[in-house]
Amino acid sequence: MPLTPTTRRTVLRKLIGSGLQVSPDALDYILSLDSPLIAVETIIAECASSTYPSVLSLEYIKGQVSEDGSGIHEAVTQEFVSKEASEALEYARINQAETNSWIIELIKSPLEDLVGSQGTVEDFLRLFRDRFRRIRSIYMGRIDTQGAFSPAAAKSFSRDTRRFRAMGREGKRGLKPPSQKVIGIVREKSVSKSGNVIVEIEDEDGVLNAVIPARKEGLKGHELAEKASSILLDEIVCLSGFVDEDGRMIADDVIFPDIPTARHAGRAERDVYATFVSDLHVGSNEFLEDEFDHFIDWLRGHDVDGPDKAMVEKIRYLFIAGDLVDGIGVYPEQFADLVIPSLYDQYSKLAEKLRKLPERIKIICIPGNHDASRQALPKPPIHKEFAKSLYDLGSKVLMVGDPTHIRVEGVDILLTHGDSLDDMVTSIPGASYKDPALPMKALLRKRHLAPIYGGKTELAPLGRDWMVIDSVPDIVHFGHAHHNAKDAYRGVMIINSGTFQSQTEFMRKQGVVPTPGIVTIINLRTGADELKLFYDFSQRAPI
Repeated sequence: MPLTPTTRRTVLRKLIGSGLQVSPDALDYILSLDSPLIAVETIIAECASSTYPSVLSLEYIKGQVSEDGSGIHEAVTQEFVSKEASEALEYARINQAETNSWIIELIKSPLEDLVGSQGTVEDFLRLFRDRFRRIRSIYMGRIDTQGAFSPAAAKSFSRDTRRFRAMGREGKRGLKPPSQKVIGIVREKSVSKSGNVIVEIEDEDGVLNAVIPARKEGLKGHELAEKASSILLDEIVCLSGFVDEDGRMIADDVIFPDIPTARHAGRAERDVYATFVSDLHVGSNEFLEDEFDHFIDWLRGHDVDGPDKAMVEKIRYLFIAGDLVDGIGVYPEQFADLVIPSLYDQYSKLAEKLRKLPERIKIICIPGNHDASRQALPKPPIHKEFAKSLYDLGSKVLMVGDPTHIRVEGVDILLTHGDSLDDMVTSIPGASYKDPALPMKALLRKRHLAPIYGGKTELAPLGRDWMVIDSVPDIVHFGHAHHNAKDAYRGVMIINSGTFQSQTEFMRKQGVVPTPGIVTIINLRTGADELKLFYDFSQRAPI
């Protein structure tokens, strides 16, 4: 394949976004391969699952990929893609060649046969070990945290502290114990009477207690207090500070894995658009059917005014981030809120509407907590048994799991329903369903979509932690909050696409005030965004 400037930029962006550094001759070798994009994904997959050098040499790269760029990645990709998804993607490739309609690459998506376990203690250990290793590899790719120690190794520095204290008693003032960095998973967190945050972090070999002072003066002190307050149980953090004589760290900084600041967002080479919706809740009494039908007609080009007409004709993708239907028995007394009491009929009703969309539009769906998929994350695609009507739409629809990382037109998009927002709004200061972008940013900083175990969000104990954000997306798309939000964080576009359901009695009791009928539209070539309203908010009764 001839090397294009876009291919070179994409390879560099992927390497930088994954925190990997390569030698110049290694980069030249990757770019010289028949399939450099496959090669770079192979390398990233290998580095995510094993230890790797701080700078990837030519010899290391040659050991991971063959001359055609194939290797571990091809096996991994086949593992991620279901039979239905494979067929749909193959159709997309053929269709791309014939009509240049869709350009899709499925990077990561959980399958039914990959997300099961016995639920043993060993399964849970494997899950957290994998989480730790994956996020630790992100830290090892950062210049400022490459030399971080384990908790056990950090404790050994208490000897240095005793030595410095002794030197101070001998009159050698101004000497301070050296600052260290340590990486661990948060096992315990508490707040002392004086307001200091006390955390206990661990890895496979040891435990370290740390105190994060709450009353340090100045801007840095305020920032440290904010960081400390947002630390979550079960997340992986890096703490900076000195270890006192008792083997306890006095922290002066909290470093999250975070998103690299120096990165280039992927862009499409042609002028195409993607639309983002979620939480349709077909079957609910409060499903806004007229507004959704208006949206479908708008995508078909009906009653579209001049400024929108050119844009509508270039829409090629529709992403639905879960809760396609209202489901059955999801919350107490739900049956009274249903106009369609059959799960099969709910999906059939939705399929009937989606069937009207033009053939140019590819529909990508993930499950939500109301859909016919298991409650624990990661979720496999919606069960075909219940949603056969959607699968019968064939190549028009791609059914994938939660979370899914998909590359569309060269733009990396991370899809998740957002179940963990239920835990985040009660754990992150200032977070609420009315501003879902705030907890979404926190999850990006933590490089994990559901860090808390044992909260409201169910997590399956698997050998792989699918919720780790291994590689940085260009767009992250959530639902679940029923409140539209659009923001950006370090070059990552954040979308919460709201809902097509008005407020139910259950929502009212939970304090959820929806913003229905708002659709987010993104130009994949320029990154420009636009909101289209299909709901008349002036007619809504005060809440």
